[in-house]
Amino acid sequence: MKQMIITAFTIAFLFSGCSEAQATGPSPDEMSGNGMDQELFLEKLATLDQEPLTAYVEEGLVFMREEEKLARDIYTAFAAKYNARVFKNITRSEQRHMDALKVLLDRYGIPDPVGTNAPGVFTDQKLQELYDALLAKGSVSLTEAYAVGKMIEEVDIADLDERSAGLDAGSDVAAVYAQLRRASENHLRAFTRMLGQ
Repeated sequence: MKQMIITAFTIAFLFSGCSEAQATGPSPDEMSGNGMDQELFLEKLATLDQEPLTAYVEEGLVFMREEEKLARDIYTAFAAKYNARVFKNITRSEQRHMDALKVLLDRYGIPDPVGTNAPGVFTDQKLQELYDALLAKGSVSLTEAYAVGKMIEEVDIADLDERSAGLDAGSDVAAVYAQLRRASENHLRAFTRMLGQ
């Protein structure tokens, strides 16, 4: 399913144009990513029950760790290219998302797919292809970069919804996915506003 979502979004996005729009600034809440201090959240996480580790849960944690890396790496590249505040701030949020997922990988003894991979390098070939395409698309203009950010957050929300289905409501994995989803909604609002939509 995740590959279908990625493929559908990629095809629809890469073959659509993006008109120049009047950009307005994102709110502080949208820029910060999530409303809870990272240290407090990780402390809370340690008190939650572990999710029963099925192959599906394990695969989801591995995939989401790299998907958050994709977002961080794309936004880092765009922050350097365009010096846009929204990318700088959301990059920090994406790093926090990666860190929270790493805590879960370590807790469950799952090998980290990110390891020492450099920015823009992915273990998952579909994510590698998506990164390459989105980086090229967003390098055309700042407006295209905002549109790439919007697309990334839409895909992230869809993947989090898919991966959250069936999880124990009080588990550590469910809590992290819920936190990531709230942040992605904030990021999506920020990019939508920057596009004047």
